[in-house]
Amino acid sequence: MEEACRELVQFLQLTTRFEIKLTAIQNVLAITGTPDGQKLIFDNKKLLECILTLTKDSHPAVVNESYLCIINLSTYGRASEILLKNYEILPEFFKVICDGESPYSDKVCSIINNLTRGKDGAKVVAQCLADVYPDGSKVIKLAKLLEIFSKVEYNKSCSMDYLAAFFSNLTQLPEVRQFFLDQSKIRINQLFPFLTYKKSVKRRGGIAATIRNCCFEYESHDWLLSEDVDLLPHLLLPLAGAEEFDDDDNDRLPLDLQYLPSDKQREEDPDVRVILVEALTLLCATQSGRAYVKDKNTYVIMRELYRWETENDNTDVAETCEKLVQILISDEPEDGRENLLTCDIPEEHLKKLQSCG
Repeated sequence: MEEACRELVQFLQLTTRFEIKLTAIQNVLAITGTPDGQKLIFDNKKLLECILTLTKDSHPAVVNESYLCIINLSTYGRASEILLKNYEILPEFFKVICDGESPYSDKVCSIINNLTRGKDGAKVVAQCLADVYPDGSKVIKLAKLLEIFSKVEYNKSCSMDYLAAFFSNLTQLPEVRQFFLDQSKIRINQLFPFLTYKKSVKRRGGIAATIRNCCFEYESHDWLLSEDVDLLPHLLLPLAGAEEFDDDDNDRLPLDLQYLPSDKQREEDPDVRVILVEALTLLCATQSGRAYVKDKNTYVIMRELYRWETENDNTDVAETCEKLVQILISDEPEDGRENLLTCDIPEEHLKKLQSCG
């Protein structure tokens, strides 16, 4: 196989005849489908460089196959370490994403999503974002990527949905969370419409995770729950069903949760529901956050959600919901333990919070 890989290199040149080159890159694509094949290619530097170079080929079919190869390769355990540290791929990748006419944008978004799943990869990519790291390489601004993502028809042939997961990966880093939590920009509000975006669970899940990650910054909780941002109803609405409440319970709910229609549907994806409940749980880490969340009658939404999840045998969601319900109905911690993310806390509360994220 190693000898075959070396032979393939001669057919993977920009100057090679199209038919031969296309067949060769298709053979490489087949190899990239297994961990052993991925390792083989990463061990063959010339072959890897040929694949990267062919993303600039003049034939769209060859370019497409090359990007598919890189998507597969980007799932390899050491991919981010090898690709991001040894090759200047990010400037070209971000150029493709910004090109509203490029048919390859979704593939590139998938690649950078894979490469940033770990913190090390996320850090390397984040350092290219001029508005996150002013002293970095300044390849692009995260604000530009957020703008592209927010325009759902920015690219007519690509959905750009994987940018949501990319944002989620980046918000593993506190400095990226601060970008979204900048109170002078209120950028986090731009994410809210995609919590209920029916056309793409990738968008809903990625944005829910991005917001959940931002909720680890407990210093911002009061602002997130304030009228300037009003995060709570945006998290609760996808979790609410068509259950009817009496006037007293309805009046205590946020306005957007009051008297919902009889055909109201919950978020259909259980993983997204878990993430939303985790975000709510994190907002209960501080005393003021707990007081606000309780005051807005979050309990009744969570109570009905727990019943519904239990009836539908969604054990993971039900368990996550139960943890939040226990916090909502528990007495306040004793003095000195008000912040559940920073103090020494009872084991049962610690497990509830550590399970988030």
